[in-house]
Amino acid sequence: MPLPMKTLREASIDLGMPESEIRAMVSFGKVRAVMKKGNPTFAPDELAKIRRQRKTLPESAIQSSMAEIPSPAKPIPPKKPQPPRRFGG
Repeated sequence: MPLPMKTLREASIDLGMPESEIRAMVSFGKVRAVMKKGNPTFAPDELAKIRRQRKTLPESAIQSSMAEIPSPAKPIPPKKPQPPRRFGG
């Protein structure tokens, strides 16, 4: 039995993004939609595809890297420059 298709409004609510952004993705060919009575409908696998595309690397990288990086104990102070040496006499 096929899974039920979702309308543009249902997809917008389900994904938490504006309808205009979903329409733009359809017009650019990033997502497939089936037109029914002039309105786009979406298969559940296409909505899952949009969810995967919206996940960003920096968010996931920040979460994983925060667990791996230990906090520094104490910053090392910069060295003071030494006066030049004089040779001879």
